[in-house]
Amino acid sequence: MALVIGVMSQFGDAVLARLGGLDLRWLLIALLLTVFQIALSAWRWRYTAHRLGLTLARGSALSEYYLATLVNQVLPGGVVGDAQRAWRHGSQISQRRPAFQAVVIERLSGQIAMAALAVCAWLFAPWPTPLHGSGALIGASLLVAAVLAGAGFALQRYASSWWHALRQAFLHPHALAVQLLASLLVALSIVGVYACCLLATTPSGSPWLWFALIPVVLFSMLIPVSIAGWGLREGTAALLWPLAGLPAAEGIAAAIVYGSLSLIASLPGVIAVMRR
Repeated sequence: MALVIGVMSQFGDAVLARLGGLDLRWLLIALLLTVFQIALSAWRWRYTAHRLGLTLARGSALSEYYLATLVNQVLPGGVVGDAQRAWRHGSQISQRRPAFQAVVIERLSGQIAMAALAVCAWLFAPWPTPLHGSGALIGASLLVAAVLAGAGFALQRYASSWWHALRQAFLHPHALAVQLLASLLVALSIVGVYACCLLATTPSGSPWLWFALIPVVLFSMLIPVSIAGWGLREGTAALLWPLAGLPAAEGIAAAIVYGSLSLIASLPGVIAVMRR
């Protein structure tokens, strides 16, 4: 939160001016995209669980995913909700390790797809000349970071068991195609939500630049030192937008709108809580 305050102290007036003229039509589209995003993510989790021989009902997967999203929005770290859905699923079927493996592999699939999307967008975006040469290095770093973030915990204690699960639910040729296609669609929907939040602020610049910058901002939220990425997201946007020759206030305003809309989109998780 200190980062948010620091960013607003420097760019506050320009950011508030953009926030004061939001186009609500784009925010409605963004909310609809979050429904698709969470539904497809829940399906990906269910598919991964089934590849590991676990049962997971469609309604339960969707409800638990919304609940996990809500928990991640209100608690530090951004992974408590995912750990909770893995624990709850494992408790229901008395197979805790495969249940945790399903969640870790599902998240890993999503991070790899987002990293691949970020690399492609970064390399082909119309950057200013000084920035273009760093594209390959930054893109490769994103991909490595995504793999390590998703797989680090999985391989540190039960290497043999986790490797078997990874081969079954991700690396198997049929599973890999399904996982990457589903995760690419999820990644595109997440970037689309952010782009809608950006469009709601009447932005400038090329859409190609936005689609290169947005995944990097989203990756900054993976650092587990904040609640739902607040501060990290806005600070990253404040740094990246000027590097691309765009107003910093534009990126910051979009980051704030995205954070607020993400919380609103997770509120169906309250229904899951009330049903318990």
